[in-house]
Amino acid sequence: MVSSKLNRESHLIPIRNKIINQGEKIAGELVQRRGVSRSKKPGGSKLLDLPLSSRTYISTGKIEELKELSKNLNADIIVFINNLNTSQIQNIERLIETKVVTQNILDK
Repeated sequence: MVSSKLNRESHLIPIRNKIINQGEKIAGELVQRRGVSRSKKPGGSKLLDLPLSSRTYISTGKIEELKELSKNLNADIIVFINNLNTSQIQNIERLIETKVVTQNILDK
């Protein structure tokens, strides 16, 4: 378990640095974890083999969390570290009412 957190952290550090070096402020972060369930219902690791949402890439629960966080923080933009297609970006933007970009846009 520790190594997965370390891998995620080591992956996020350069992305955070790019955002900060462009003069932006990181107001919050969310992680979509798979294989973890706090509910009593079937889920967690039993759902690991299911595909991610082709419509939004993340779960509906995470969309709601992201929408609430972006509103509470008055976010101007949401940066995804995963590659999203145009349709996914548009769907997420419509649902959370905030501009969405992927981290590879930071390289431009």
